[in-house]
Amino acid sequence: MLPVGQHVESIFWMCRSVPGTIATVTLEEAGGPDIFYQAETRYWDRLSVVGPGRSLQISHLSWEDAGPYQAHINLRNSHIPHTWEYSLNVYEQLARPRVTMSSRISGNGHCLVILTCVAESRGGTVTYSWTPLGPRTVVSHGGSVLSVSLRPGDGALNFTCMVKNPVSNSSSLPVLVPPSCTGPGILGEDTMGEIVIGTLGKSATLPLEVPVGQEVEKVTWSSRGLVATLQPGRAGKPILVDGTQGPYSRRLSVPQHGYSLQISPLRLQDSGPFRAWITLHNPPINITKDFTLRVYEHLQEPSITASSQIMEDGTCLVTLACSLDQAGEDVQYSWDPRGRRTVVSHGGSTLNISWRSGVSDSYRCTVENPISQSSGSIPIRPLCSASYLPRSWRKEFLLFLVLVALQIEHI
Repeated sequence: MLPVGQHVESIFWMCRSVPGTIATVTLEEAGGPDIFYQAETRYWDRLSVVGPGRSLQISHLSWEDAGPYQAHINLRNSHIPHTWEYSLNVYEQLARPRVTMSSRISGNGHCLVILTCVAESRGGTVTYSWTPLGPRTVVSHGGSVLSVSLRPGDGALNFTCMVKNPVSNSSSLPVLVPPSCTGPGILGEDTMGEIVIGTLGKSATLPLEVPVGQEVEKVTWSSRGLVATLQPGRAGKPILVDGTQGPYSRRLSVPQHGYSLQISPLRLQDSGPFRAWITLHNPPINITKDFTLRVYEHLQEPSITASSQIMEDGTCLVTLACSLDQAGEDVQYSWDPRGRRTVVSHGGSTLNISWRSGVSDSYRCTVENPISQSSGSIPIRPLCSASYLPRSWRKEFLLFLVLVALQIEHI
């Protein structure tokens, strides 16, 4: 807000991460319109002045916009500027958090279940909470980890993790904690755990660390069924005693010095949940660790289809659609260049452009997954010429020319 009772002459807005002034507001006397100037910085075309207090509004926020700002206010009857300081924090809408679960049998025979809540957020502080809580639950690690102690005869329990930041909140799906420490079993698709990324036709290793100084009886790997069983061999080196049949036949191996499991060559069908069930001799404890294997293939060059329409004012409305023959999962789309005359839709795959001569003549679509990226481009100028108009439009355009010619001849 502007100083009460003071006549303001101008306001200079500055950001520590950008040299110089990013915007200037000059207030005219006698109630005239303000003069607003934007410097050609990364804030170009994203700044505006709102309200009677001449507040600065930044649209289309990015992570780089976060930080300290200053407003230098110059008064008409004073040579001493007033400086106001601000701190802008940028947050994103939180997605649904994922919860991983591991369990072990403690020395007193109780089942200890560890629930870990993970919120994927790039900026700011995320607060965690759980429901329900009780005398047998303990929250740790800033609220993201919940430990549940189960005794024989206890029933199954449902827990929900809630995450929150200053602009949004989200909750996980209810997590069912079984009444006892279960074995390897058959895993459901909602099992998450550590994510391992693999490339089609290559190898992937599910890394497993056994507690130091513990004697392993066996490690059982499972997914949608039994995958493999590992036992100590000579000199304690793990050997594969089961898992030579079925869909993983001749594709499993054990890296040296550990109970990790390597799969090669990878197939797209290998994507899914995996669990390692570690059985120790002394103390007699079972420990589980969950994984999610995601197998991707290299992306081919995308194809771009286009449609256009020329408006009466000369503006050309262009719609570009970027697609892949075999997109697979977790594909992200992006366009370059982007500006105030472009709008992205359909998950980023479609770009709508309000094009005029002098703007960029070509646009590029980039597709990306966790292991690869590819791109393709298309020229815009030919799409906005009369020769590219759809046949029905061309007929109307030619009819217009004929009518004009007839009118001239008649004259």
